[in-house]
Amino acid sequence: MIFEFNNKSRAILTRVVFSWILAVLLYQWSAGLLISQLESPVLIRTDIDLTYWLIHWTGLVELISQNYWGGIVFNILLFGFTISAIVWPKKLVFTILSTLTFILYLISLNSFMSWHYHNIITLLFLLLPFCTSTIKQFSIWFAGARYALLYVYASAAIWKLARGSVFNPGQMRWLIDHNYLDRMAEKTFDPSFFEQIMISLMDHPALMDGLLIMGVTMEAVFIVGFFTRKFDVALIVIGITFHVFTTILVDVSFIQLWIIFITLIPFQKWTGINRFAINRMF
Repeated sequence: MIFEFNNKSRAILTRVVFSWILAVLLYQWSAGLLISQLESPVLIRTDIDLTYWLIHWTGLVELISQNYWGGIVFNILLFGFTISAIVWPKKLVFTILSTLTFILYLISLNSFMSWHYHNIITLLFLLLPFCTSTIKQFSIWFAGARYALLYVYASAAIWKLARGSVFNPGQMRWLIDHNYLDRMAEKTFDPSFFEQIMISLMDHPALMDGLLIMGVTMEAVFIVGFFTRKFDVALIVIGITFHVFTTILVDVSFIQLWIIFITLIPFQKWTGINRFAINRMF
């Protein structure tokens, strides 16, 4: 069973989600990570991702990255379509164009950064439902985004277990040491309160290993969501708590993707959204 939205609730969600995307883009701009700010990079890494190769084959990435004005025009389109989707949430053309330009931006940025930028790549799962034309299609795709979220966290836990990294003594200490090593080497380094805690924790390997196991357990709990929606609110709390701790422990923030937790909100309880079975739609 999934839940059917209505035009009003979809419009509200559109404004919320694309406002978040706008905030992410503004942050990327402040961090100097827009395509026009990359100063015509020449080295790329696409690995074996066929989607990346296809986009590069079209020449669009080179058009906006190797030409300063091409990058400026692309930035205007990227922000313009996103703002338009917020102002006119019922205009499908703006959500589609905003999603397409965002995808092009992510592929271009990831190619030149030589890795898949995990902080924002997950947002694509949430944007795709807003490219559908009917309420029923939107409801199905939005439910699909929920399962995509569950897969991201559950598979992360399974991957760590399969590789055995969670059982590797000293793994967590290495992660913290790796993140703070450069800063600790600077003569002017003045650790903050949290940094002092992290440095002191490295003297307690058993505690560090326990923290790693706890983190993987928090990811593995998302498997429950595949079988029931009863604990979706708890999963939101667990997910945000997990990211707060990773920010403190290993200095890795994933705050850009927190909006995808919106797929776990039980809208049917608070907004009167109708419930329907998938087989009724065909």
